[in-house]
Amino acid sequence: MMSAIDTALSGMAAFTKKIEVTAHNVANVNTDGFHKSRTEFVELKTGGVLPVVQKDDSAGPAVLKDTGYGAAQVELSNVDLGEEAVSQIIAQRGFEANLSTLKTADDMLGSILDIKK
Repeated sequence: MMSAIDTALSGMAAFTKKIEVTAHNVANVNTDGFHKSRTEFVELKTGGVLPVVQKDDSAGPAVLKDTGYGAAQVELSNVDLGEEAVSQIIAQRGFEANLSTLKTADDMLGSILDIKK
């Protein structure tokens, strides 16, 4: 069984990974042929959570572009900025919730140590 501090740290690390993946997707929104990634959380039997990153291989929209050698059909990125904004907000709130848990566990531990003195 994991302590509240270990559980909160596990959650913070998972949401940090989610923020990193979302930021990478946003940074490549204008990269032709880029395929976004998604972060899913898997519960560990020992407690805590493991972030699993998976590539979304769905095709982005295709447009005609001038490549310098004539017009050619080019696949754009499959990143949706609205979806990425929502994902960032969820990750931020999840991180904040785990941070609050960590602070509360720290305060409780401090109180127990003060009582023991």
